Amino acid sequence: MLRRTLFLLATLSPLAASASELTDGGSCRNGAFPSEQSGFALAKVVGTPRLYLLGDMDGCPAKGEPACRQRSYVVSGDTVVTGRDLGGYRCAFFPNKVGGSAGWVDRSKLQALPVPAPTLQAWSGDWKDSDNGLRIRVRDGQLHVEGDAYWPSANPTPAERPGGPNIGAVSAQAVPHGAQVDFVEDTCTVHAQLLGDVLIVADNSECGGMNVRFNGVYRRAGKR
Repeated sequence: MLRRTLFLLATLSPLAASASELTDGGSCRNGAFPSEQSGFALAKVVGTPRLYLLGDMDGCPAKGEPACRQRSYVVSGDTVVTGRDLGGYRCAFFPNKVGGSAGWVDRSKLQALPVPAPTLQAWSGDWKDSDNGLRIRVRDGQLHVEGDAYWPSANPTPAERPGGPNIGAVSAQAVPHGAQVDFVEDTCTVHAQLLGDVLIVADNSECGGMNVRFNGVYRRAGKR
């Protein structure tokens, strides 16, 4: 009897580990994407007319579709920013002119895209994520940044925030290391990674008033 019990436990343990992995996989959602994910890369959606972004709560994405299906989806040919893997899923963020959407997707439907190391000049531009902005310029072989961030928005209604928005700012210079750079001003650190036409940004929560974060997937101002 004992031998049979041990055999059953050994047989079930891989499934148990897989379920635990899916349960403890962490967050894959819009606001948390830059700070909770890692290993950022670009990928193209392939082999499907519609690939829904799956949620990360209530047992998802382990429940699969349609239980975990969100309203947002991508189609073949779309380019997404990807994070880490979780079982057969990969966290993906689809940027658009109103911000973007994140969720777990079937990683077999993603084709990795090559991203060349950026030149120094490639960083230069006015980068936007909703009301937050980073103005990056190249001077004397370094990157100079001026940034502003707001919570809950730059112009909240009196009902949202009677006293006006909480504000954050950063002004710093740094030399990038490959596709990554850390801008540091006093206690504020803003980390950025450049992937083609998107800039993934996360800070250390020390760059402004309560709830103000630079975290986001930024695109060049005016880009659709």
